[in-house]
Order: sequence, then structure tokens, then C-alpha cells
Amino acid sequence: MNNLSPAPLSCDAHIAQEDLVSAFVEHLDRNRGTLPSTQAVYARHARDFLVALYGDGSADLRAISARVVCDYVQSHAARRRLHATRMATTVLRSFLTFLQIQGCCDPSVHAAVPAVPHRRLADVPKVLSDQHVRALMATFDLSRASGLRDNAMTLCMACLGLRAGEVARVTLEDIDWRAGSLRIVTTKARRVHVLPLPPDLGRSLVAYLRNGRPPTSERCVFVQHGRGRGKGAPLTGGTVRAAIRRAWARAGLADVPRGTHALRHTLASRMLRCGADLKQIADVLRHRHLDTTMIYAKVDLDRLAEVAQPWPGASLS
Repeated sequence: MNNLSPAPLSCDAHIAQEDLVSAFVEHLDRNRGTLPSTQAVYARHARDFLVALYGDGSADLRAISARVVCDYVQSHAARRRLHATRMATTVLRSFLTFLQIQGCCDPSVHAAVPAVPHRRLADVPKVLSDQHVRALMATFDLSRASGLRDNAMTLCMACLGLRAGEVARVTLEDIDWRAGSLRIVTTKARRVHVLPLPPDLGRSLVAYLRNGRPPTSERCVFVQHGRGRGKGAPLTGGTVRAAIRRAWARAGLADVPRGTHALRHTLASRMLRCGADLKQIADVLRHRHLDTTMIYAKVDLDRLAEVAQPWPGASLS
């Protein structure tokens, strides 16, 4: 039986930074069960922390103190946006926990990671107009295999609110053609959800599978095209996002939110306008908590106006 923990680190010696990052990733894989995409993000942030401390040199874990951690977070916050700093502190806590498990870090260092303020419902989701969505969909050349693929991937996000990583992981077995449904395994909790398959999305999937998808033994629906050795290989969330960014560039629209999450937000906003309640939206978006869905109430200005109280002293006429 394999040991569940990575080989212990030598905390008294200098360690090559890449060896330290590799041990951290092994810990995330064996003990935390994180996805490869999450491991890549955590590894990148861990490298950034180590480079900030040691430059190109090896890591001396004895030099990591509460002051060093606070200075790093403050420097990061001064250069990056709030969301990026929040992610950096999340990874830093995980990395320091790993070092603490290895006996290379005092618990007080982990506790010194500053909390980044996060105000619930402070942001308004960025949504697209119906005209923007039509302009995006019009950019796909359906006479080409890649156009059929990218069109179907975009409809997965626009019609069902799938995340880019979820689109990449859809398999042939996830589609139930008889029941008209699509099975989704969420990226975080690994929960399985079954969603109805909209007719437009179903037709686009059929068109891609029949006329665009290259021969491959892979079971993922969406695969690499082209002529290289990677042809027929599964996509990643990053390649899905890149395809949508190229489509937005072809659309030539300025001042439009271009991230794949904008399609997810747009679906929620459209459902709200059509009379769906927040519980129904939460079910489609696969939110574990209804509080996560509450932010979409902020984009329905007409309903908000119905419940808004008059400003004291203002005329109601």
C-alpha cells in the first residue's frame, strides 16, 4: 500500500524551489484530492511566493516568518486586484499548512496570513444583451469542424451555464439522447447533476459529432483539432476559454465582458427576467447554497423597484 503522505522534507537544508512545489502538488493530489487544473493554479501561486522570497535561489524554509508572510501579501495586494489577492492568500494558507504538516513551519506563520476583505453581494454580475450573444454566435463558421465544436461549446455555457472546465469534461456517456438530458459533474464537490438538454444545444452537438469531431478513442465530447500529434486529445478549461476569447475578438464588440463566466451570468439574468425564482436558477447553475444565487437579484431592476421603499422626503408622484 502506498503511503498517503509525500516523502518528508528536510527542513534544515536548502531545497530546490521546484522540488518543494512538486512535493506540495503531490500533497494536494494524494491528501486533498484536488483536480489537476486546481493543482496547476496552486503550483503557480506557490512558485510566485517562493520566487518573491528567494529569487532564483533554493528555499530556506527556516526563513519563513509571520513578518515575511504579511509583507508578501501586502506587496501582492498593492500590485494585483482584490480577487487575485484573495486567491493568493487561499493558496498561501494551503501551502503553509503543508509545510506545517511536514514539520517545517510554525503554526503561528499560518495564522499570520492576513484575511482579504470580501463583502457578500458587493459586485454586480456582468451580463450580455441578447444582441451581444447573437453577435458572438454569428462568429462561428459552421462549415468548419472547429466552428462546429466552438459553437456547441458556447451553447453549453449560454444555454446551461456550464463552466469552461465542465464543458471540457463532458463525455459521450454524459449525454442521454433518449431522455434529452446532460449529466454534469461539478468541479469542486464532484457532485453529479442532470440537466435538460435544450433543442438548440442538442442539434449543435449532433452536428459536431457527425460532421466535425475527428476520429479518436477519447470519450470526451470536445477534442483537439488540427494536424499535430495532439489531434483528438481532450480539451482543457483553458483551451475552451481561449476559443471563446477568439470568438469575441472576431465579433469586434467593445466594452463587453468577454469571460466565459459572462455567459453563465447572462443565463441567470435571462431566467430571472422570464420569471424563474432564485431556487430554480440555483438548481441550473448548480450552486450548493442559495446565498450564492442571491447576487442575481441585483440585476433585475424592475423587480427591485417593486420592493424598494421610497426615499424619505421624496415625492411618490
